[in-house]
Amino acid sequence: MGRQTFLAMLAAVCLLGAGCQADADEGRPTAVAAVYPLAYAAERIAGPGWQVVDLTPPGEEAHDVDLSLDDRETISRADLLLLLDPGLQPQLWDAIGDTGAVVRAVSDRPLADPHVWLSPGSYLREIAELVRHAFVQHQAAGGDRGYVRRFDALRDDLRDLARAYFRTIGGDRCRHDTMIVSHEAFGWLARDYGLRQFGLAGLTPEAEPTSDRLLQALRLIESGEAGAVFHETTEDAERVARALAGDAGVPALPLSTLESRPSDGDYLSVMHENLESLREGLGCR
Repeated sequence: MGRQTFLAMLAAVCLLGAGCQADADEGRPTAVAAVYPLAYAAERIAGPGWQVVDLTPPGEEAHDVDLSLDDRETISRADLLLLLDPGLQPQLWDAIGDTGAVVRAVSDRPLADPHVWLSPGSYLREIAELVRHAFVQHQAAGGDRGYVRRFDALRDDLRDLARAYFRTIGGDRCRHDTMIVSHEAFGWLARDYGLRQFGLAGLTPEAEPTSDRLLQALRLIESGEAGAVFHETTEDAERVARALAGDAGVPALPLSTLESRPSDGDYLSVMHENLESLREGLGCR
């Protein structure tokens, strides 16, 4: 999926409110993000002149967000709305229609996998650069607020992170090349680093793995293609992963999808934690 498609997917709008209520804050303009990775980029780029609201509450899957009346009111009063694929949060796109928010650069063309932020290089190209563009476009109303300078700092951090990923899991450095994951949210990561993902439950995290998928996963481990079972931090995902890993005699390791704000740390720190899990589970030298 190319840059033009993501330009169409990242929407700059009137804003969206999060599961936490967003009131007008000292007259500052408000930017609302559909998921935490968009909010993180906005917080790094926008600076103190903006209030940034994250729609997806901590600990919640983006697919499960249920908009409140306060959220809908925030959408109607917002200055900038940052969205991804309509298939990820269709209820949000419905709310925009309800409120009559003015959306630009929007497409109804869905991504097969919207979790682009789970690969740092793709996150930089396909999300962070577009968030910068949205704020720079908005600066005509308030002058230069340092968006480009702050983006440069974020860009440097993401390039360092991408290099760390390549040094650890890229270039045939790992004994195993297949990630067995709770659900298939790691397609961008797999593509960028020459890996393969095998999801126990496809793209939908709520789906239960079938006996056939579990058997296929066991065969991947027995053949040496996979060396661990990676799971999200939800109770159900961890339970299934631990049961499968126990049967196969391999570790069950956490791998965050970062759809919502982490309880401890931020995007960069959690991505480093993911990298450590990948290093161990893939047997990288």
